[in-house]
Amino acid sequence: MMLYTLLQVNPIEGFFFGSGKSMVVGGVAVIILIGIGLWLWRMEKRIQALSRQADDAFQNTKSNAAS
Repeated sequence: MMLYTLLQVNPIEGFFFGSGKSMVVGGVAVIILIGIGLWLWRMEKRIQALSRQADDAFQNTKSNAAS
C-alpha cells in the first residue's frame, strides 16, 4: 500500500520506481559524486605541490639576495 501511495505522488517518480530506473539514476549520481571527489582530491595534491615549489623558489631567491 505504501509503495502505491509513493507512486501516486509524482508521475515521474512513479515511472522511475515502477520501471526500475531509480537504481540506475542513483548509481549514476553516485559515480558522478565519486568522480568529482577524486578530481578535487587530485587538484588539492597538485596545488600543494605547486605551493611547495613556490615556497622553495621564494626561499632560494631570498637567500641569494641576502648573499
